[in-house]
Amino acid sequence: MLMHDPWIDGRTVADAGWARIIRTSPSNGTQIASVAAGTAETVVAAIAAARIAFDARIWADMPGSARGKVLSRMADLMERDLDTIAQLEADEAGKTIAGGRGETEWGIELLRYGAALAWNLSGKAFSDGGPDNLGLVLHHPRGVVGMITPWNFPIVTLMQKLPYALAAGCSVVVKPSEMTSGTTLMLARLASEAGVPPGVFNVVTGEGSVVGEAMSTHPGIDMMSFTGSTAVGRRIARHAADRIRPVALELGGKGANIVFADADLDAAAKGAVAGFTLNKGEECCAGSRLLVQESIAEDFGRRVAEAAARVRLGTGEHADMGPLISAAQMEKVLAYVQSGLDQGARLLTGGTRVTEGGLADGNYVAPTVFVGARPGMRIVDEEIFGPVTAIIPFKDAADAIRIANSTGYGLANGVWTSNLDTAMVVVRRLRSGTTYVNTYLETAPQLPFGGLKDSGLGRENGIEGLSEFLETRAAFIRLKAV
Repeated sequence: MLMHDPWIDGRTVADAGWARIIRTSPSNGTQIASVAAGTAETVVAAIAAARIAFDARIWADMPGSARGKVLSRMADLMERDLDTIAQLEADEAGKTIAGGRGETEWGIELLRYGAALAWNLSGKAFSDGGPDNLGLVLHHPRGVVGMITPWNFPIVTLMQKLPYALAAGCSVVVKPSEMTSGTTLMLARLASEAGVPPGVFNVVTGEGSVVGEAMSTHPGIDMMSFTGSTAVGRRIARHAADRIRPVALELGGKGANIVFADADLDAAAKGAVAGFTLNKGEECCAGSRLLVQESIAEDFGRRVAEAAARVRLGTGEHADMGPLISAAQMEKVLAYVQSGLDQGARLLTGGTRVTEGGLADGNYVAPTVFVGARPGMRIVDEEIFGPVTAIIPFKDAADAIRIANSTGYGLANGVWTSNLDTAMVVVRRLRSGTTYVNTYLETAPQLPFGGLKDSGLGRENGIEGLSEFLETRAAFIRLKAV
């Protein structure tokens, strides 16, 4: 069983007085890790280390190109240890081997992109104010950044924050989920090996109600970056407002995957299934509302149900979908399935716990497809975070846009059509941070990611992701005439 303890000031810190959280495997219930339950005092120590490191300016004043080289070395080390990281990710988060490897590889891509951005930090100069005047726009690191990451994509959600904060010159304190702390601690050790100075990257393990609360209320935190539920995001935003500090929030979603009759229906069916089964549906961008044009709704529903029924469950090399993160999450998803039935929706496939085929000890739920769904049902309105989608018919583009925008969320949606005009009309009118066209859950590091409405504030990835961790200042210089 692995021992997960906080990483503070460049070393592992253990305390015999800490309580321990035992992490069990989502796939078979065996004990896989013992996680230190850090305290408020642990958070104080980590923030102090980060503050000392930032104020020493060893990292913050390092040329951006030098920071970029360190981050590139960290990416090289991740590639060296890719199989180990991927296996740990799969074990802790209940992913397939392919899922753990894919997430790790995408995390490396994000890290390399952040390293490249460190080479390109720039400001502006205004020299047209007369021969005696020069104006400068300067960008400085925000300081000590607190980060809270969830259990569904521990590597990717961290790598949508960490490379950008480090590229900017910030110091960070990370609180990973107590269910998936191992990979974050491993990355902290690799960062140290790559040359990130002590105190610049700290990790405190433990419960969100203790560690997360202490971090988000501490006056030594200059900015909070949070990925998780909308309810907790609101609480963190209130803490930030009390101290007038910036906050970046990547919160929940209720994606609408919109399929028009003129789409490539085979590709759309494949994309629809991937949209709600990727990572077991434990995905804030999941296409858990499947909007299908009325003329093809029955046929397309059959295609999706048949494809969903072929999804292979397990964690091995040939599995398509792993177990849910915990027994509690499994029960929550099954309760949503029951609510759908109670409110009049009809199951096309799935909706049950899967125990046969050696899966009896895991938290497996069969991919689930509902028809006869409508706004007002819990399975349509609420984020389920499991492999469940509900098919909702629509008449035309205006009707699809109306239904898609009827949720309080605005993170990601999808559009399937062979008509570019239709695609662009829908893209422009959806209240959505990201819209996928003729694909789902694909993107690039250069594209900013984040939500509208209840799905959050701020952006990750892209140049915009770097800007979140920089504060803008100005200087006006009076020159002597020559």
